[in-house]
Amino acid sequence: MKHIASSRTIPSFRSCRSANRANQGMILDQGRMMWGYAQVLTQDAHRKWRNGLWQVRR
Repeated sequence: MKHIASSRTIPSFRSCRSANRANQGMILDQGRMMWGYAQVLTQDAHRKWRNGLWQVRR
């Protein structure tokens, strides 16, 4: 529990810093975009694969 709390508070404390706030924000946004894109891609591929498997089975 304590470990989770500390790992959660460290990034927020860093992002609150004004020294490289914009840079980190950009990196975070890019990471979020890439993560979302990867999730969409994997979901689409999974759906296609499942549909193909289903059609082959039937």
